[in-house]
Amino acid sequence: MFDHNDWWLEEHGLIMEKPDFPVPEGDYLVTGGRETTAVLTVKGDGTWGLVNAQTKEPTTLYTVTHLPCRSARYTPTESNAGPA
Repeated sequence: MFDHNDWWLEEHGLIMEKPDFPVPEGDYLVTGGRETTAVLTVKGDGTWGLVNAQTKEPTTLYTVTHLPCRSARYTPTESNAGPA
């Protein structure tokens, strides 16, 4: 359900699904539509790391994203106020 008091806008002006924070501990497969596939490991203390899924070598966000990616979180100053 859309939350009028807490929503996200992606870089092309589309309203995004509200993400869940914090990201639960575990391993996540990350591709970003790129040639490289990585495993994102999120630890219980919130730290994280990326390794190449094939080579198991450490990698960076640059290998799995099409930087720059931008998003914005909207939270009104008054309940149920609009962005305009």
